[in-house]
Amino acid sequence: MAYSVLIGTGVVYCVWGRPSTKDVDEVLYQVRKAATVFGRPLIYITRIPVDAPAPDTEVRNYINSIMPEITEHCSSYHVVLEGTGFAAALKRGVLVGLFQVGRRRNLFHVHASATDVFRHVAPDCESSVRHLFARADALGLLHGAPPTSIAPTKPIPGRAKASGVRDAREQPAAIDEVRFK
Repeated sequence: MAYSVLIGTGVVYCVWGRPSTKDVDEVLYQVRKAATVFGRPLIYITRIPVDAPAPDTEVRNYINSIMPEITEHCSSYHVVLEGTGFAAALKRGVLVGLFQVGRRRNLFHVHASATDVFRHVAPDCESSVRHLFARADALGLLHGAPPTSIAPTKPIPGRAKASGVRDAREQPAAIDEVRFK
């Protein structure tokens, strides 16, 4: 998979592999749709696993060009750039510098792990994030390797009835919605 998206109440969580510009457009569509359904800016959390390949130059430039549109739908934007050591810390520092320039104060946060997100989430949103992280963990999206192969854009077989998982294009955004690509 190039990416996986999980949508909860006021929260969008995305795990990246190696994205294409089309993948970025799809995630933007999901963010825009979720913000519209919830009627307010939402918390966007993106996780970049330690083994995720870097996006190519075209995709990086495209992400930079649409960042204002993404952030207009966000109350906070969290990047979980996993990894330890100096190189990972340096990458996180560069991301903070890039994201902070010309943006709203306290909008962007860069973290080493998903649990660090809670230090920067409003108390009234914490339960939504916790619930979404529990769902992400159950689906194998909170930890581990990046998405690497293309999967169908339909629910995971055998989980749809038990967990309420459904394709994001079929129904409005709701808690426990997941989209795989």
